[in-house]
Amino acid sequence: MSNCSKVLLLPARLGVLAAILFSASTYAQNQLASTVPDYSLHKTLLIGVDGMQYEKLQQAIQDAMAPNIGGLTLAKSYVGGVAGSTTQQGTNSGPGWTTILTGAWVDRHQVKSNSNGLRNQTTSLFEYIKTAAEQRRTASIVSWNTINHNLANDIEKGYIDLAVMCDDKDMCVADKASYEIEYGQHDFIFAHFDEPDLVGHSQGFTPPYQTAIQGVDYQVGQLLTALENRQNSHPEENWLVIVTPDHGRETPAGHNHGAQTLSEKTTFIALNKAPNEQLSAPIKDPVNPEFDGLYGYASQADIAPTILAHMGVQPVVEQYVIDGTPLIGPMGVRHLSHRLDTQARSVTLNWRPVKPRGEALTVYRNGVIIGTLTDAASEFVDSALPDTCEPLNYTVVTRGLPVSVLVPAPDKAG
Repeated sequence: MSNCSKVLLLPARLGVLAAILFSASTYAQNQLASTVPDYSLHKTLLIGVDGMQYEKLQQAIQDAMAPNIGGLTLAKSYVGGVAGSTTQQGTNSGPGWTTILTGAWVDRHQVKSNSNGLRNQTTSLFEYIKTAAEQRRTASIVSWNTINHNLANDIEKGYIDLAVMCDDKDMCVADKASYEIEYGQHDFIFAHFDEPDLVGHSQGFTPPYQTAIQGVDYQVGQLLTALENRQNSHPEENWLVIVTPDHGRETPAGHNHGAQTLSEKTTFIALNKAPNEQLSAPIKDPVNPEFDGLYGYASQADIAPTILAHMGVQPVVEQYVIDGTPLIGPMGVRHLSHRLDTQARSVTLNWRPVKPRGEALTVYRNGVIIGTLTDAASEFVDSALPDTCEPLNYTVVTRGLPVSVLVPAPDKAG
């Protein structure tokens, strides 16, 4: 057995202090430069449509049964992490919604199932937003109560100002969320609908499932109407809207999900903003070509950094623990991956660079710079690994935009 000496991995919670420092810095800059965007007017509505199959939604859109979701910019995405890696997680609701609300896979958030007793172990969107600007208000209004149980620590610490559990009653979600959108003072609202998943489990891919999609699309329309009313009375506000499910469904019956199959891993992300290439231009030859190249598409981990980018929340690079890439605005590197060689004691990082501009690219390990390259680079080899039983957090930064990946502890098995 190897003699492991533990190296302190910067925990996600240090991001709180970092975000506070960033908030103070941003405030000072705003006093000096009137050209800095007023991100206090940038708000987000994230709508979850549990278990809504991508292909069945496409069918509903074709049949004019889902005009509200179909009216957004919609693209394919994937869930469940990368099969066979430490990011692999069940295509279930607990892991899926936690990834959506943190930008991290299960190796960071540790919500491995649908248990009410599990608690998110990394920084959530709610925490990032509240610690960057305490006056901002957040809400989580869910049909499936387990989501808010998994976020109990955020609720207890006041990162979620309004937490509502609707006991599988989607109309409750539609009514409460619509009211808060139109009349409330929230900056980030997460509204979760459950009917497609409930009908899918009981009846599979049948006409009632398509009716469930139609019903939830109608409720999405109710939220969008409330938002339109709000923007008529608050035209200065800039709202980002995202609609996404937590997982796909097994084929051909559509009753179940949870495994690593193409249909269960395939989902979608819909936006009301113009997407960047991460969503609009999938990589045709991803490093991992499994599942018909699905890993070349955006993932559910990209949703959280998209929301943070829109709202002007920038966690400090040294504590960055988000695996996804923003889907709007400028991008850093895409599809960061790693290969750990325990015998050679090395980690090889690979990524797809953005169009080079001759700018610097910096690689961090556990918050410390270990390499500086140019933005044309696509690989970095760390051949000086520390003796540690802890995972290693690598962050690659270019143009001020970080992306992270968690590498398993090199000395844990031995």
